[in-house]
Formats: sequence, C-alpha cells, structure tokens
Amino acid sequence: MSTIERCPWCDSVISRSKFLEIEAKIRDQEQKRLAEVEAAMRKRLDGEFRENLAKQRVAIQKSAAQDLVVKTVAITAERDRLAEKDKQADAARQRELQEQRAILAKDRDQALLKQQVEFSREREGYQGKLKEMERKLQRKTLTELGDGAEIDLFEALREAFPGDQITRIKKGQPGADILHKVMYKGECCGRIIVDSKNRQTWHASFVSKLRQDQTEAGADHAVLTTTVFPSGKKELCIESDVIVVNPARACHVVSLLRRGITTLHVRGLGAKERATKMNKLYKFIGSEAYTQRAGELAKLATDILELDVQEKKSHDNVWKKRGSLVTRINTTQREIETDIAAIIEGRDQEELSVA
Repeated sequence: MSTIERCPWCDSVISRSKFLEIEAKIRDQEQKRLAEVEAAMRKRLDGEFRENLAKQRVAIQKSAAQDLVVKTVAITAERDRLAEKDKQADAARQRELQEQRAILAKDRDQALLKQQVEFSREREGYQGKLKEMERKLQRKTLTELGDGAEIDLFEALREAFPGDQITRIKKGQPGADILHKVMYKGECCGRIIVDSKNRQTWHASFVSKLRQDQTEAGADHAVLTTTVFPSGKKELCIESDVIVVNPARACHVVSLLRRGITTLHVRGLGAKERATKMNKLYKFIGSEAYTQRAGELAKLATDILELDVQEKKSHDNVWKKRGSLVTRINTTQREIETDIAAIIEGRDQEELSVA
C-alpha cells in the first residue's frame, strides 16, 4: 500500500500515519457533534412530551369536573323528584286516613244510637227482673242463693255473648260453675271459667279451688263472682291471678277478657307475649282507674233505674237526664276500650292516665 495519502480537509499530500490521525480526529468530532445533536433532540422531545402531558392532564380534569357537575345536577333533580313523590304519597295517605276515620266515626255513632234504642226497649224488662230477683233472694237458703246466682250469671253471659259456647258444669262434677269458650270464626280461641259464690263470709279457699280448676280446665282466665270480698277490698280485686268481682260487673269484666283473647288470637302472639299482655290487662283491671270508671258505670246504671221511677211525674225531664247519662256511659266505655287497646296493642306506657 502507498504510504502517501491526501488530507481530507485541504487535499494536500500527507503521510499515511498523518492521514489516520486526521481521520481519527474527524471521527471524534463527528461523534461529539452527533451526541450533542442527539442530546438536544432528546431535550426538545422531552419538553414537548411534558407539555403535552400537562395539557392532557388539564383537559382530563376539566372533563371530569364537567361530568361531576352534570351528575350532581341529575342527582339533585332525582332527589327533588323523589321528595315530591313522597310528599304526594304522604298527602294521599293522610286523606285516606281521614276518610277511614270519618267512616269509623259514622259507624260508631250509628252503633251507639242503636245501642241506646235497644237499651230503652229493654230497661223495663230489666226492672221487673231485678225486682223479681230481690223477692226471690229474700226467700232462699244459702245453697239456693248460690244456685240462683249461678243460673242468673249463666243466662246473662249467654245473652251477652250469643256466639260463644257457654255451658254449666253439672253439680257433683269437678270444676267451676261455668265454662266459657270464646269463639272466633267458628274456632275456639280461648277459655274463661266462672265460679259463683253467694256467701255471707269470705274464704281464701274460694280462690285456691278456682285456681286449681283453671289449671285443670286449661283456661286463660278465672273469674269469681261474689258479694263478699277479702278484708279491705270491695267490688273488684285480683287474688292469685283470679279476678274476684261483684256479680253486677261480671259480664263487663268477661267482655274485657274476651276482647283480649280474640285480639291476641288474631295477632298470633306467642305464649310469652300473651302472658305479658294479660299481666298488663290484669294490672289495669285491678287499678284505681278501672275501679273508678266501673263504679261510675254502675252508678250511672243505678241512676237510670231511679230516673225510671220518676218518669210518670216528669216525663220530659227524665228523658233529658237519661240521654245525658247514656252519653256519659258511652264516653266512659270508650275510654275503657281505649285503655284496653293500649295494653293489647303494645303502646309504650306504664300507667294509663285517667281522663
């Protein structure tokens, strides 16, 4: 090979070694220039990338904010729509409730009017029966008095509750005097046993025997009617879960117990819940509030009978007073029924207020 070369810069003749040296310098310069160009290019591209990335981030945030506003507006509109719908539904429920109350009030007034008419028709018959009973009672022995009271109570229960199965226990057979099966839609939903005692003195054995009879009969309640009571008590009391009551109030007490039995049967409550409700009912029956109201009912009934005696002398005045008394009776009965409903339906209150 020739040892003479031409300079790549000036084209002059140079040695081979010099040529290689120049060529190496040129190569180094080109590599440096290429590296600088590459670095500048990378820097420019990196800046553009970061700028585009920032722009995209801003665009995404702006779009998300707009979507959030749209969704918030939609949710607010839906909430307002649902609130308006609930308001309209509540107004409809209130109108329906008012209509039902009006219907119930009308039915109640009609029932009370019918009751007043029936009461007026039957009062003379009851007067005669009471007088006849008084005459018979004066002539009877203690045993005869007991049997008579039992028969009268049996007939009163049958008349008051014609849809129930009420039977007398025959003399000599174990058990109470009367077994009252409470019927609901042809099905027996509870039992009440009633014993009648017409004695001159009170004996604790009356209660213990009837309590045993209740257990053997599987009865829900036991009622003892008597004109004598434990010391310090009168008209109505509860002894060892036995309701001791004056015969004049027996039908009313049985009516309360019967209502409790049918209500609990319809609601399908368990044994524990039934026992709790019945305990509250017994507490109410033995309370001063019930005693006061029941006494008021008895007094009002007596007042009505006394007014009948005066009817011939002052007919118009008597009817005016009778209407007032009957109204008070109905009011007191509704108050008692309200208190009983509060117990049976589980209203949260420990003591029932006296109106």
